[in-house]
Amino acid sequence: MTPRTFYILAILLIVLPASGWCSSQGTVAELLTGFEQYAAQSSSRLTLLFIIAAATLISEDLACIAAGLLAARAIISPLEAVVASGLGIYIGDILLYLTGYLIGLKALHHPPLKWLVSEQRVRQCRTLFEKRGLGLIFMSRFLPGTRTATFLAAGLVRVNMVKLLVVFGLAVLIWTPILVLSAVFIGKQVVTYIDVYSGWALWVFLGLMALIFGITRLIVPLFTWRGRRLLLSRWRRLSNWEFWPFYVTNVVTFCYVIYAGIIKFRKPTLFTVTNPAIRPDSGFIGESKSDILQGLDQDYVGRWRLVAGETGREEKMALLTTFMAEEHLDFPIVLKPDVGQRGQGVKICADLDEARAWLEEIQWDYLMMEYLPGEEFGVFYYRLPDQPRGRIFSINRKKLLQVEGDDHSTLEELILKDDRALCLAPMFFKNLEPQLLDIIPAGESRQLSQVGTHSLGALFLNGADLISPELLDGLEPIIKEYRGFYFGRFDLKVPSEEDLKAGRNLKVIELNGLTSEATHIYDPQNSILYAWKTLITQWSIAFEIAQANLKKGAQPMALGDFIRHWRRGGN
Repeated sequence: MTPRTFYILAILLIVLPASGWCSSQGTVAELLTGFEQYAAQSSSRLTLLFIIAAATLISEDLACIAAGLLAARAIISPLEAVVASGLGIYIGDILLYLTGYLIGLKALHHPPLKWLVSEQRVRQCRTLFEKRGLGLIFMSRFLPGTRTATFLAAGLVRVNMVKLLVVFGLAVLIWTPILVLSAVFIGKQVVTYIDVYSGWALWVFLGLMALIFGITRLIVPLFTWRGRRLLLSRWRRLSNWEFWPFYVTNVVTFCYVIYAGIIKFRKPTLFTVTNPAIRPDSGFIGESKSDILQGLDQDYVGRWRLVAGETGREEKMALLTTFMAEEHLDFPIVLKPDVGQRGQGVKICADLDEARAWLEEIQWDYLMMEYLPGEEFGVFYYRLPDQPRGRIFSINRKKLLQVEGDDHSTLEELILKDDRALCLAPMFFKNLEPQLLDIIPAGESRQLSQVGTHSLGALFLNGADLISPELLDGLEPIIKEYRGFYFGRFDLKVPSEEDLKAGRNLKVIELNGLTSEATHIYDPQNSILYAWKTLITQWSIAFEIAQANLKKGAQPMALGDFIRHWRRGGN
């Protein structure tokens, strides 16, 4: 439920009983009894209907549902429920239109509108109005979450008032009876038992409201193409394991690490000496990217510079300008936190304004890095301590998603049409919000993500066919002087797949330690069982390396120190 849901619940379950209309706030049964007693008086019934109408200004859908439940209880008639709800919605729509017409975008800077809708959303609807007209107003009535922005935008573009009143009225006449009467018919089946289960009535009532509210979010979207595509997007994220949260997919890995540390090797923190070069935990959490890059042969690393987070705003800009001038770099430029995971906070800045905006927000140490063109790959490397030469465990091709224009579809529509982009449509909508209503010309491509990270939208494909002795020969010199590194994943940029396989023109973007994954597992063709098997194999190698380092004298972190380190996030 949205925050507005709780506002209306507060009105129905707290404000009214506290006003003396019900003798107790303990159960909804008592609340409804109080309503029933109050409704016996004609003036009280009128006030109750007024409250329902006023509640639509806070949450239209939930006010309609509440009115339907009261009608199911025979506190008010179904007709009264529909009329009160519809009148409140109609007046609310007109007030939003007048707000946009008379006050404009300034209204969004003040409560309550600033809590309900963003200025960017209204600007988008305003742009869409110029292309789609009154039809958008009618459809928005059936698309929860778009109404406030749409009606404000209608006022901003000064849509004809007479036509608007007609469109408002038609939409309300269709929508309100559907929602209210649905609650009436569903409510009759449950409200009957409220008196019997009076001790649980509050939860029954809230559960019923949540059920109906959820139906409006699942059933109503089926009537529009956009709604159906977004429902399909949600289903694909639920049904495809590659989109599951990190903590879900790694449950089996976590159990294996506990087993291996405690039972198999009898040292719970043995893994913290897999990479003695990465202190204090081999790159388990919170490792410094700059420390790792410093250990590599700089001829194979893009140019970079570390900046302290406490540096002043103007000094940050001066340091960026100096860095780019000294290294003869131009935009784009890469800015990223020195400590971070899964691409969070990474920004490829196309110009000075984007860089300034990022630098104003960052509060931690960060890296300024050369933007390296070419194709990106994740190459997982390991070497047993007693072996002179390592092995390549995995290669992952990273593909940044893009959509191609057709001269009439908006970027939002192109995302919804693309089967792969659809899976992460909500994330792309959020990240690309200012561009969603752009019409992309035919033949022009628009990139959806900047960073080669799966959680940020990149497509990962198995690159096992690229493993070669020449590539291994190309990797060994990069880490030759990085004493104590044995296990991790290189994120590389190269001009082409041929260059990668031949081990030439390799440039390191990043090197991750112990908890880096063999990311080819996220290839859509792989199952969750394959992923778990691969991750367990990966961690068994890590423990084997750690055991060898232990015999050479490396000391794992004490368990208490590791737990405190983990709880601090590695800081």
